[in-house]
Amino acid sequence: MSLSATVPVDASAAVSLRVPRGGSEDLEAGVASVLDGIDVVRDVSIERVTRVRPTWTDIRVDADVALTVAVPQTDDPVDACVTRLEDGFGITGVDAVVVDDA
Repeated sequence: MSLSATVPVDASAAVSLRVPRGGSEDLEAGVASVLDGIDVVRDVSIERVTRVRPTWTDIRVDADVALTVAVPQTDDPVDACVTRLEDGFGITGVDAVVVDDA
């Protein structure tokens, strides 16, 4: 295990994810909860939900979000955000990532 310094970056992204049924008050809270569950996400706000596809076990959601992500200081911030978000449980896609001041 190697340790490296991380820095918080503010970003916006279009994400696709699976929201568990019955796990939150409303759909936006469910999206925020899934994103908050990713270790590197420090803050999240949902700008808008763009698509909803209910299934038997969960709800597939596409959303535009703004968030703060801790990324290694030496990595490209956009690539690091994409990689770390895609590694999160329930995340099925990450697109259109824009990092502030990158």
